[in-house]
Amino acid sequence: MVKRLFVTYCLLVISLASVAADNYLIGARASAMGNTAVTLSDVWASSHNQAALAGLKNSSAGIFFDNRFMLPELSIKGFALALPLKNSGVIAVSGTYFGYSLYNEQKAGLAFAKNLGAKISVGIQLDYLSTYIADDYGSRNTLAAEAGILAEPFDKFKIGVHVFNLTSAKLADYDDERIPVIFRLGASYSFSEKVLLCAETEKDISTEANFKAGIEYHPIEQLYLRGGITSDPLLSSFGFGLKLKKFTLDFSSSFHQTLGFTPQLALSYDFTKP
Repeated sequence: MVKRLFVTYCLLVISLASVAADNYLIGARASAMGNTAVTLSDVWASSHNQAALAGLKNSSAGIFFDNRFMLPELSIKGFALALPLKNSGVIAVSGTYFGYSLYNEQKAGLAFAKNLGAKISVGIQLDYLSTYIADDYGSRNTLAAEAGILAEPFDKFKIGVHVFNLTSAKLADYDDERIPVIFRLGASYSFSEKVLLCAETEKDISTEANFKAGIEYHPIEQLYLRGGITSDPLLSSFGFGLKLKKFTLDFSSSFHQTLGFTPQLALSYDFTKP
């Protein structure tokens, strides 16, 4: 009984205090850096900024697991697959599952990204969103769209913009319940091949802005060290990545002062041609 009350409390905290509600971000590299990821070009860009997918040269796939506050009922599971097309752009599919049998939220996305010259790319994604509540409540489903832009106005300096739920999709007629519209604006600067610094602001139209910062340090070819911080809710995060030939293993963990640790794990594979 106590555990169920705590799970209910955590769900309430997440829905009220986290701007990521209804759009659960995936990728342990990003989560280690405070989810400052609108300029990062990897397979997880399908969750953060579809325009960044255009930077991929090889097909890649990944799986992700997030054990929020060490409670299985609040876990997030996800996957992503990106496939570059010859001179035509990049397509990607992705999906997330949050919750457990009595309450869960699911998302499936189909994305397309393309370079518009050497310094700018665009991307768009169509999402199928589903929310399920047990007993007599049942499920609610809707379609939504998201899009992004990524530009490199100066060498090693990138700016990314992303909007989730462009059309303010409605989830239910009762009380005009709608999926939140979320804006993200971020920038990154690569000081060298070893140091990448990112900063970002995220704004749900109904909540205060969330400010984030992250850093990635690449001391040797096989190892990445990462850290980050977010303002609302106040979270600190850290993690590392291991490059093992075609596989990349990323681990991260964030810390909430009241609810504790949230570990994340991701494994991706790069289909690089010999």
